[in-house]
Amino acid sequence: MNKREIILTSTLDLIAEVGIQGTSIPEIIKRSNVAAGTIYYYFNDKSDLINTLYLEIKQESGTAFTENLEQDIPFKERFFLLWKNLYNFYLNNPKKFDLLEDYANSPLVKNEVKAITRTYYQSAIDFLESGIKFGVLRDLPVNLIINMVMGHISTFTRMVLLEELDSSDQLLKKTIQASWDSIKIN
Repeated sequence: MNKREIILTSTLDLIAEVGIQGTSIPEIIKRSNVAAGTIYYYFNDKSDLINTLYLEIKQESGTAFTENLEQDIPFKERFFLLWKNLYNFYLNNPKKFDLLEDYANSPLVKNEVKAITRTYYQSAIDFLESGIKFGVLRDLPVNLIINMVMGHISTFTRMVLLEELDSSDQLLKKTIQASWDSIKIN
């Protein structure tokens, strides 16, 4: 792992422990065991560091989310695949999930960062827009549909990670079905 990766990993670990606001550059320096100059060689400030970390995780989750989306399978099955892809990414990367959740509700979110992250999910956006266009999904703004589905995935993931729910395949399928039912045309 190079120094930049060490800094990013240390920052993620700190955020998982104390949150974004509780994470400071001195703590990152201490945790990553690098000189202050090394951090400022790679990042302008804490905001730049956290934005970079967020963007890299968002890109990674976007890749996982849209994996195998091009398959020639029915629309509903592709929706189930998308849902499971992101859920599995979150479940297998709880610190990254926490950062994505914390950052989404942070004052650090900038419009340019949102615009960049949209590109990581563009194939999923296009998929959902095609569902609206062809009358499979409700005629709602695509960003509303995305937020509804992401809310379902995030809530289910959080409850599983907190051990408030059993993560059985049967419950997962029922949950995805409920999410599908909320956006499909009856």
